[in-house]
Amino acid sequence: MTQPTSRAQDLDVAHLLRVLRSALLPLLLVSTALAAATYFYSQSRPPVYQASAGVAALPAAPSNTLLSNSLVTAPGLPAGVVSRALRSPEVTADALARLKKALPDAAQVDAISAAVSNEIRSGNYQTVSLQADIDQNLVGNYEILARAGTPEAAKATANAFTQALLAWDRDRALDGVNRARANLTNQLDQLRGETTVGGQPVSQTTANQLRAEVTRSLQQLEVLRLTATGTLSLISGAVLPETPLAPRPLRDALLVLGAGLFFGLLFALLRDRLVQRIQDSDSLRPFGLPILGLLPPLPGRHSKPLGVETFMQHGGFREGLDFVRLGLLSSLGERAQAAGETQTPMVAVSSAEKDEGKSSVTAGLAMSCAARGMKVLVVDADIFRQRQRELLGGQMSQPSRQIGNTQFWIGIRRNIDLMTVQDTQLNPQHLLNNIQAIREHYDLILIDTPPALTIADTLALSRLLDGLLLVVSVGTPQAQVERLVTETQRLGVRSLGFALNRYRMAGSGDAYGYGTPLPSDTRSEVTYGS
Repeated sequence: MTQPTSRAQDLDVAHLLRVLRSALLPLLLVSTALAAATYFYSQSRPPVYQASAGVAALPAAPSNTLLSNSLVTAPGLPAGVVSRALRSPEVTADALARLKKALPDAAQVDAISAAVSNEIRSGNYQTVSLQADIDQNLVGNYEILARAGTPEAAKATANAFTQALLAWDRDRALDGVNRARANLTNQLDQLRGETTVGGQPVSQTTANQLRAEVTRSLQQLEVLRLTATGTLSLISGAVLPETPLAPRPLRDALLVLGAGLFFGLLFALLRDRLVQRIQDSDSLRPFGLPILGLLPPLPGRHSKPLGVETFMQHGGFREGLDFVRLGLLSSLGERAQAAGETQTPMVAVSSAEKDEGKSSVTAGLAMSCAARGMKVLVVDADIFRQRQRELLGGQMSQPSRQIGNTQFWIGIRRNIDLMTVQDTQLNPQHLLNNIQAIREHYDLILIDTPPALTIADTLALSRLLDGLLLVVSVGTPQAQVERLVTETQRLGVRSLGFALNRYRMAGSGDAYGYGTPLPSDTRSEVTYGS
């Protein structure tokens, strides 16, 4: 008998947190190792200093008419053109010549010259770069950045390229003046000693007047040449940088650490999303085992676990366990009737991996059976993570008796006794012998075992029992469940069915159930083995 199922499932935040928590430690170790390697590698790198000089881009024509008539200016240029000019062979050659004069360190000059030449060929400019802040009227400012191995070299490189760029910009304004000057000089040379103009004879007076006019024009051009200016103007020269731009070992290490954690966790989440997981009862049907019940998530399972009496007040969980109980007892009764057995049934409760809720299901199932008058023995055989004493009654500090290698608590709950295994390994036959000594006093024996895919002795013990209840949590990989079912079939374990844990019913939420208290002293149904 199973509850109605629905494919709709909420985003399982708890599952995502488990994925992140499981991936966090290895990712933290790997990222820390990478960050440490980055730190030492960065620390071993030679220092790189950066200096900058500021240049203003001025309007092409001044507003003063008198200045307009006495100045020659070049037209404004877009930022892309200025950047290309900074890396032109003419500007580069001029800048390197200036750098050679300004910087006495010949090794630094050679290194900068080689780096600039390589960057011009590759197109990857790092030694000298340009940053522009220009408006649509081509007015704004430029920043020439230079990098070098010493503060002095960085400063000298920035100043050299800035001066070379300013000289190139001024030469643009002189181009027209120089062409006009060359033309007038040729005319003056032709008029000297000549009394003809255009092949026609002229008087000496006329020739002298022509030569005087050409001379005045040359004088005016000389004034214009001296006052010629480009659109670029120096704002501030470079200063000595105090700290290196690179390397910065601590910053680089922190960046690698943060990037490693971020992309590692992202990869873990993406990888988890690609894994096919159990989502609802339809995901379990292909395995061919009955689905005994659907159990909702319980609060507090990721912090300090709550006692069984607390979560048994959760209506949806308690009623889900009723379905599990009815299906389990029905299956056990059919098997006993077919085999003609009258002994108390012993059932192992296990899961594929840890943290799927098998211990909570075992304790809750014992409470559900005990509430109907059945005498139940709970055996905590999970030798690594024993939780039954905490779930059923942590207030009992001393066991009632010792049976072999097990401790025994009588009356830990009404109609429930508890046996815990004290060995560091699970010995199926030894444990079974201890149980057989008191088996006849109970109607049902539930054995909380280690995860079946983690401890092989779980399946070895299950072979000796009347059945195995498989607890599967929503989000468990289907491959794990398939492997678990395959192993039980291969070893001849009788699987009684699935209890699907942490399943959220669409439309009903976790508050499903009537919330009535459990009966404490009724024995309202016939139980197997009583």
